[in-house]
Amino acid sequence: MSGKERYMDKLLFGLSIMEIGLLVVFVGLIILILRINRLSKLTEANGRTWLESKGHTAPAEAEAPVAEGISNEVLAVITAAVAAVWNDHKGLVIRHVKRIHNAPAWNRAGREEQTYSRF
Repeated sequence: MSGKERYMDKLLFGLSIMEIGLLVVFVGLIILILRINRLSKLTEANGRTWLESKGHTAPAEAEAPVAEGISNEVLAVITAAVAAVWNDHKGLVIRHVKRIHNAPAWNRAGREEQTYSRF
């Protein structure tokens, strides 16, 4: 067996292993997609979500939450961003906004420096 034949054998063996690996990955992905679709259909009953079918409903409109140091415009932007990510058809009500200061001082200083250097 010459070097060229040995090289071709190794190449064909590698390609066959690659094909088997790709086949296993794609079959696994298809199974995963089917299970997720089935799970989403099981959690929705007649257009209602599982929580609604158990008696939970969307909260009623509440007063605008008031947080110390947060203007109504900033609150509207936060609500719009959360609603865009939430992707719910029934709407979203933010009941409370609380500013937390749990970052170390050097972290806050760096963040503020980066934020204010762009103005």
